[in-house]
Amino acid sequence: MTINNTNTLNNINYLQSGLLEKISTGLAINKASDDASGMAIADNLRLQNNSISQAIENVNSGVAMSNIAQDAISSQKDILGNIKTLTLEAMTGTTSAEGRESIANQINKYIEQYDQIADSTNYNGEQLLKTSGDPSDDISIVGDESIISMQKTDTTSVTDQLKTFMADFATNPDSMKNVLSAVDDGMNTLSSAASEFGSASNALESMARGYMTTQTNIADAQSSIMDFDFAKGISDFNKTNILSQVGYLAQSQANAVQSRTVALLS
Repeated sequence: MTINNTNTLNNINYLQSGLLEKISTGLAINKASDDASGMAIADNLRLQNNSISQAIENVNSGVAMSNIAQDAISSQKDILGNIKTLTLEAMTGTTSAEGRESIANQINKYIEQYDQIADSTNYNGEQLLKTSGDPSDDISIVGDESIISMQKTDTTSVTDQLKTFMADFATNPDSMKNVLSAVDDGMNTLSSAASEFGSASNALESMARGYMTTQTNIADAQSSIMDFDFAKGISDFNKTNILSQVGYLAQSQANAVQSRTVALLS
């Protein structure tokens, strides 16, 4: 009788210990013995979640890089717009020779500013608006199961062309016309580059939304497997606690009876 009571109490204590562990961690599965298959599934989900988390980080970096490039291109467009305005002013017959010289100097300063933007626009040291045109210069944004390439562009090709017409800009009407033509071509070049970065950014944002949805679903799946039902767990713990107390009482009574029996026999 004592042995059976002891085994029963040991089983109850084991159950209580397991319930206390689950209550303290908030997890229904803390070790493989709790649920081997459930733990294996949860581990696979955790690995998948880690992969998606890194993919989201990569995608967000790509979006940030695209935004930096687009902002810089917008500034370059503003500069080209100013150059066009000044060129039109220089072509007007009412502008003096000294005025044209002053305009030429101002345009050269704008060209320097434009090139400075191209030189300084980078993401983690990766230049975005200067490239040799080699496909290997393109930037690959790696997702979980897909890759999006972000095509860089050499915006300095615009100012390289402008510079060829600035030597005699103040005195040669043809050079002024060529500057206007180069500015218009440059605007098209910048618009195309901005469109490339914008398209890549849109694709990346769409990818990020998909990843976040997947991550939410994974979290729900992990929760259904790993999360502990506190209401049921506390109820079970109270039941085992009562059984434990009853067991100890029964064992005490059994020991008392045994002691009286031994005393009578002796």
